[in-house]
Amino acid sequence: MNLPEQVGVMVLPQTVFFPHHLLPLHIFELRYRTMLHQALEGSRMFAVTNEAISSTPAPRVAGLGVIRSCVQQPDGTSNLVLQGLARVRVDHLIQTNPYLIASPEPLEDPEPNTPANLVTREALVAKILEKVEKIENPMGPPLEDVKKFIRHLEDHHAFVDLIAGCFLRDPKIRQTLLQTAALTDRLRLLLQNL
Repeated sequence: MNLPEQVGVMVLPQTVFFPHHLLPLHIFELRYRTMLHQALEGSRMFAVTNEAISSTPAPRVAGLGVIRSCVQQPDGTSNLVLQGLARVRVDHLIQTNPYLIASPEPLEDPEPNTPANLVTREALVAKILEKVEKIENPMGPPLEDVKKFIRHLEDHHAFVDLIAGCFLRDPKIRQTLLQTAALTDRLRLLLQNL
């Protein structure tokens, strides 16, 4: 995926935005109205993070999304749907006022797709599916629809993101999953926290 050289960054406490998810937003703050206008004029992308970004050396990982639909209201606010595309590091800030602009760097999976890794991943996926089958009352889409969809999902990256986004509620755990680069580690984390 080709990332833009720079994107706006929205800070939403308690919100972890995963790839493969849709995030409905109501944009009302002036700084984010400006960010939205510039995104619509450019790449139609911006990142969402739940942590304030500062000059501290800790890496910051955010969810990068593309604006799928946007309706501006007569009062200047907007309602939009952001579709998650990628995990990105947003450490390199280009601008801090009136809103954050960062140069996004993709967070790539460092693990090779070796036969041994694939076997491990398949075993973890099977255990996760067993746990998901026992969940009775998730928030979000109807349980049976989610189960049917994830049973046949072959992309393990999307598998982790969709299950974490639908079934995990703790923002700290969700953020840890978002910023973990290795797929096998993300699968293990998901299994531990379901």
